[in-house]
Amino acid sequence: MNSNISNVKDYVVFSQRMAGYLMLNGCRLLKLKVDKNEPTKFVYFFPNTQYVLSHAEKYLAK
Repeated sequence: MNSNISNVKDYVVFSQRMAGYLMLNGCRLLKLKVDKNEPTKFVYFFPNTQYVLSHAEKYLAK
């Protein structure tokens, strides 16, 4: 596995529910930013790993 993750894009989530699901399942939140288009909402950034992707797929399948 490449230890230099600076060249790997983050997994970006716009849904607060999905971000909460990922965090409850052990996915580490990297950054949180205010949505530029909608200042009352947030954008969540997770590492782009197989662990995060597999939990995102499980969430989206529900």
